[in-house]
Amino acid sequence: VDLNTGLVKEHISEMERRVVAFRQGTEPKMSIPVAFRQGTEPEMSNLIELRKEAQQNMQRPVAFKQATRVQTHKMACNGEIINGKCYEFNPNLLSYKDAFCRNLAPNAELVSITNRDLHSRLVSLVTKGGENKPVLTWLGGIVKNQQALWVDGSKWSYSDWMPGHPNFHANKPACVEMFKIDESWWSVVDCELKRASLCSYPVTA
Repeated sequence: VDLNTGLVKEHISEMERRVVAFRQGTEPKMSIPVAFRQGTEPEMSNLIELRKEAQQNMQRPVAFKQATRVQTHKMACNGEIINGKCYEFNPNLLSYKDAFCRNLAPNAELVSITNRDLHSRLVSLVTKGGENKPVLTWLGGIVKNQQALWVDGSKWSYSDWMPGHPNFHANKPACVEMFKIDESWWSVVDCELKRASLCSYPVTA
């Protein structure tokens, strides 16, 4: 018997054991909400990842459309298509080195004129069928040591030189221009002079 409480100590011990056991038994129950919250964290992370993936999928058509527009713009020909090439006339006056056409397409070059028919059609392109007065225009040819060549590597199989040309005897290369004295003849001059230009680049059907 416990003199303070008047109860049998064995019973007190049993009650203490039950209280302790009860407290210990409740500890896992108290941790369940924590475990439950921890268990949901990966699920929330999965939802976030799914949401990000969905947003990326929604953005892909926009990127695809933008890429398509760029490709279409690059392939648009604002001049005339002749034998699978786009020929464009640029009326802006530029030196030969600044007239290299790469703003039109990555593989654009100043034109090489390899036959009479192409020459005639390019004259018409520049003058818009004779409506406009011709202007001095860079072609894609240079002359070095009295030897003419096309900068795009085309074979030099045709020419329409102005009488007395090419007659450039400087130590540096000279550049080929068209429409000297309002004619479609070609002549060679200093490449630093500023002229209009004719550009060409391949196009696909």
